[in-house]
Amino acid sequence: MPVRRLSAGAPRAATDRVVREDPLQVLVDSEPLGILMRTPGSDLELALGLLHSEQIVRSPADVAGVRLAPSGQATLGTMGLQVELDPEAENLVDVHLVRPRDAASSGWQRALPSSSACGICGATTIDAIRRTHPRVGGSGTFELERLLQLPDMLRSSQQLFQSTGGLHAAGLLLPGAAELEVAEDVGRHNAVDKLVGRMFLADHLPLTDACLVVSGRAGFEIVQKAAAAGIALVASISAPSSLAVEVAELTGITLVGFLRAGGGNVYTHSDRLTARPGVPV
Repeated sequence: MPVRRLSAGAPRAATDRVVREDPLQVLVDSEPLGILMRTPGSDLELALGLLHSEQIVRSPADVAGVRLAPSGQATLGTMGLQVELDPEAENLVDVHLVRPRDAASSGWQRALPSSSACGICGATTIDAIRRTHPRVGGSGTFELERLLQLPDMLRSSQQLFQSTGGLHAAGLLLPGAAELEVAEDVGRHNAVDKLVGRMFLADHLPLTDACLVVSGRAGFEIVQKAAAAGIALVASISAPSSLAVEVAELTGITLVGFLRAGGGNVYTHSDRLTARPGVPV
């Protein structure tokens, strides 16, 4: 983009790279579910991750097929899903289910706002979480030294952020893995959905004993999405919200905030963290 570069001296003409943001219409069985403001390129993962967090699909076996534009997906690993690449489906993903959706059965599904930073709260939300989200499983622990490395690992993997400075990121550390699985997006919730959708397509859910690290605030929806995916530990570079702490306590998630190389705060279930093997924090 053309810009005027401001400085202590005279302004000058320059160019700047800005992150792309476009609306994505998500449909289920050709019926509108919601509109997301997102960074294109992983639309299939984003839509499937969203539907999983909303408890509409649980595994690839629930999906009969998907229609989306070729430009919405940079790479396509589909675990045998029937995927129709439709040039007319720009900024649209239509997910078809094996069985018709019963929105009244879960008590969780909701109308989605047209935003990259949506949020819901309240006692009814906690009641729905209690009914629909089992406590996360797994018996693994996380070494503090490894946990403190995650912010630098995430930042070094944010390729689009390095060129634009305008994206959130989410990183997933799987058991035994040396590197993070990373997704970037203008919306921090979208970045998490992209990761969950990637694992959904690989049939790796639930993500038992995995760790999720996010570049921004840990709000309710970040923790809710982690709970739906079975993620045991959520770490945020920034602050958590009160409702996020409440949901983490309820679902058995270890929630860490203000994570930096020098430390952080553990808000719930600190028993998963060890100073070194076998020694609790």
